[in-house]
Amino acid sequence: MSDDEGLVLTGASKHFGKVVALDRVDLAVRSGELLTILGPSGSGKTTLLRVVAGFERPDGGTVMLRGEDITWLAPAKRDIGMVFQNYALFPHMTVHGNVAFPLEMRRMKRAEILERVKWALNVVELDDYGERYPRQLSGGQQQRVALARAIVFNPRMLLLDEPFGALDRKLREQLQLEVKRLQRRLGLTALFVTHDQEEALVLSDRIAVMSAGRIAQLGEPQEIYARPASRFVADFIGESNLFEGEVCEAGGSFSVRCSATMTVHIGDVGAHPGERVSVLVRPERVKPLNGESDGARVAATAPPANTFAGTVSEVVYLGESEKLRITLEDGAEMLVRWHPEGRQRGARAGDALRVAFDAQDVHVIRGAA
Repeated sequence: MSDDEGLVLTGASKHFGKVVALDRVDLAVRSGELLTILGPSGSGKTTLLRVVAGFERPDGGTVMLRGEDITWLAPAKRDIGMVFQNYALFPHMTVHGNVAFPLEMRRMKRAEILERVKWALNVVELDDYGERYPRQLSGGQQQRVALARAIVFNPRMLLLDEPFGALDRKLREQLQLEVKRLQRRLGLTALFVTHDQEEALVLSDRIAVMSAGRIAQLGEPQEIYARPASRFVADFIGESNLFEGEVCEAGGSFSVRCSATMTVHIGDVGAHPGERVSVLVRPERVKPLNGESDGARVAATAPPANTFAGTVSEVVYLGESEKLRITLEDGAEMLVRWHPEGRQRGARAGDALRVAFDAQDVHVIRGAA
């Protein structure tokens, strides 16, 4: 392994009594990338972060950082910056004191400390806040101080443990973009832990989705969203229309029979006739055909392969779009996300509606029960 490589975990395992928190996890974080560990509570994502930070000792496996085995190093010796959800600032210290603390622990000269703190506060746009105390700052400002403290000593890696969880939505979205820009600008290797799927899609170069102590899928955000490797990933990432059925073939065309009245046409994905699979269609790929929607205009020139009739059972207004829950004729439910245009009336509960999607918008998950 060369020094320009980032973090590599090999066979990392951790048990808490009979509970398996990490189950022989292999993971490589490239130098300079932001990789997000995403998963529900209890999936092992926080334990993985704590093993990397040195707060938990693994029961097996190794942790390598830039070619150095840090598996058994104390946290303070790993040269890793950390940002926590609760900020973890010292309330009795000023902003300057908080940011200077890791430099003082490294016994740097005062002149260098002053220079580095000035630089870090400038990076997070808090130049004039050095003499304030944490209690005098907003939540967003406190998180910026925590970020400045994490980068001030030029760490080999940055760990972020759900850092925006305590912030309101607007501020959270703002800081997400700021952290992404900062990480790019400084070329930091970063491991970000969250349970927020949207946050992971916005921030990440790659995403590792965890389930039951294992990595269920590792890939770029577009791949994770559009081509999930399992029903778990498909259901966990974003909203999904998931149906199970059996692959059928007729005249060289493939479909999945999900019920006596529901057959979904698919492309040739290498599945075999008789094989049990799951089919995934994202709500934004399903188009209403009634009225003057975009879907109706598309359907007039190129009818989608899959068309179904149903009744609108629920409408959720989302501002620029609506989310519809459609009950199909066989009783199955389908989510639709669409954008009414101009003065066009949106859907209402009880409306009869036909919906459609193309075979190319169907993702087939093989090996599904």
